[in-house]
Amino acid sequence: MTESYEVVDNRPEERRRSVWASPRTWVMLLAVCTAIGLLEGTQAWLASAGSGRFPEMRWYEGLASSLPSWYVLGLLVPAMFWMARRFPVREGRWRLSLLAHLPAAVLFAMVHLGASGFLSNMLLGRSGMESFRTTVLGLLGFYFVIEIFFYAMIVGFAHALDYRRQYRERERHAAQLALKTSRLEGSLTRANLESLRMQLNPHFLFNTLNAISVMALKGERHGVVRTLTLLSDLLRVSLENDAQVIPLRDEIAFLERYLEIEEIRFKDRLTVMMDLAPDTLDAEVPTLVLQPLVENAVRHGISRKPGAGTIRIRSYATADTLCLEVADTGPGFGHSMESAGTGIGLANTRARLEQLYGANQAMQLEATPEGGALIRLRLPLRSRSLHDEVIATKSPFAEPRTA
Repeated sequence: MTESYEVVDNRPEERRRSVWASPRTWVMLLAVCTAIGLLEGTQAWLASAGSGRFPEMRWYEGLASSLPSWYVLGLLVPAMFWMARRFPVREGRWRLSLLAHLPAAVLFAMVHLGASGFLSNMLLGRSGMESFRTTVLGLLGFYFVIEIFFYAMIVGFAHALDYRRQYRERERHAAQLALKTSRLEGSLTRANLESLRMQLNPHFLFNTLNAISVMALKGERHGVVRTLTLLSDLLRVSLENDAQVIPLRDEIAFLERYLEIEEIRFKDRLTVMMDLAPDTLDAEVPTLVLQPLVENAVRHGISRKPGAGTIRIRSYATADTLCLEVADTGPGFGHSMESAGTGIGLANTRARLEQLYGANQAMQLEATPEGGALIRLRLPLRSRSLHDEVIATKSPFAEPRTA
């Protein structure tokens, strides 16, 4: 919070000071005062030349009577800006501010008209206190109310500039907060995804090592060696790839390695059928999104039903939606449909989909007509070419299998 207040309060104060310290500001102010003074002096000269009611004056005299007034006004502008900043007219303190601005307006009128009259007399060659007093009283009589309006107008302009500055500072500060919030949300989302992924990998590793232990106890040396080789291959490509999403074809390549391990375990009891639409192979999917679904089908479907079983993996696209299905011919969900999907693998998959896609995803659990279980994922259809920034340049899942 301290850094935020420094950004909002200190920098604008430095900017206000630097405006009046800049020669450019004074040059512009001098140019404006000169231009208005020249116009007013020329107007007074023309008025005296075309009217018999006023004594005719020379152009120099017209300028001498108008330019000093505008130059003095230019010198007083910073003081009025300071008053506007020191006593802002806003809710909660407008009475105090008005009490400060009223005498300041009167003082401004007297100083402005007095200094203008003194300089004009000097330029016109008029000397003496009586001449100065007559000039100032005449100016006060004609211009006092106008001077008050001048003061109010300049102070109001200073308020408008200050309100504009505060509005822009609030916008800038809000944009900074929104950017920080966005970055924090992105970091939190990635951290959550990494956490879920780290939960999934040990879960998969534990089940595979348990299968290797069973084969070792049965004396199946070839199966143990082959499974360890495939497991090391899976761990290597899994650890080398840190992308959150990959093309479906790479996910299938990883899944085939896992399925080979399961086929070694179940031998002729497991049959895998894949029906993958060609136009979906380049679609992006979360890394390791299919493996826990297939593992769930093997563990709760094929292994719990005597005899051979089949796992069907299907992908297809409808409009802007990618559909992935994993079905098995096991006993199905039965009476546990309400508690289905609460295991580590499926629960983590559901959480990862929510983190990545929010409400633009769905995971449905259904019973197949044959009595088995079906899990269907609906994801936004996004091609790899549109999301190269979040997909690894070369995914290790695309490497050929280890012989």
